[in-house]
Amino acid sequence: MANNTLLIFLLCSTTIAILGSSTTLARHITLPGSHRPTHDWFENLNLAEEEKLTKLHFYIHDFVSGVNQSVYNVAESSITNTTSSWFGRVQVVDHLMTVGPEIDSEKVGRVQGIHVLSDLHVAAIGVNWNFLFNDGSTITVLGRLVAFDKEGELSIVGGTGEYLMARGVALKRTLVMDPDTLNSIMEYTMYVYTNGPE
Repeated sequence: MANNTLLIFLLCSTTIAILGSSTTLARHITLPGSHRPTHDWFENLNLAEEEKLTKLHFYIHDFVSGVNQSVYNVAESSITNTTSSWFGRVQVVDHLMTVGPEIDSEKVGRVQGIHVLSDLHVAAIGVNWNFLFNDGSTITVLGRLVAFDKEGELSIVGGTGEYLMARGVALKRTLVMDPDTLNSIMEYTMYVYTNGPE
């Protein structure tokens, strides 16, 4: 019993010592060729004064088949083909974004990412998408959409470039869905709060 107590004490002491030293090292190690970036604007952020709201409006062409296909299956669960909700299907997307609902309308960017059919009972997808705009800025969204619902909401959880530190909501409305191909055109309105350098 005494040996077990001593062993536990030594393990705990060693773990604490390692954690303590690794924390100290993490604060002082600089990798060769690297430097500490200066982000003075971040250090001095005043969220109440610097916050900016932007409203964005555009259309997404979600094609699961045909010449403009933008959704591809990459994995399935053992029960995907036996459920009405396609549970466990993993898909990657690279949808076109345009100013208007027509596919030949002015291009705004792409929606790229992954979603998973993750509801056993309803065809609903867990979304992890990046809205990539023509200037290279991005808005990252997460959330849940029910595949055949006309409307839905996604949380804006981050962004880069023009939308640095973005947060807000992305509202989806399905304009058209072909019942045979399931290809659709979706209208998106985003309310984006950002904080960052001017």
